[in-house]
Amino acid sequence: MIDIVKPRNGCLYEIRQQGQREPCYVVVPDTKDLVKSHLMFAVREEVEVLKERIAELMERINQLEVENSYLRAHASPDTLAQLPVAGAKQPAPPQGPPPPAS
Repeated sequence: MIDIVKPRNGCLYEIRQQGQREPCYVVVPDTKDLVKSHLMFAVREEVEVLKERIAELMERINQLEVENSYLRAHASPDTLAQLPVAGAKQPAPPQGPPPPAS
């Protein structure tokens, strides 16, 4: 058991991290500092989550590039001719009602 003594200046805060059993105690002299610390902690957590997601997406991109190379290498010339050119836009579908049939 940890003895906690309230500091003379500032406030003592208990922080419980998700997945952690033991809390962390922080002495904050000013509430603005508490808000800033909390936001920085939240941002760091979010950055870690985003880094993991980016790594997963990069792995998926690499996998798809390998599959694409394999499929292009084994596709017939007729099939390859039907593929859209990279960077070329597909023709837009006609807008509005179809013209009347005569």
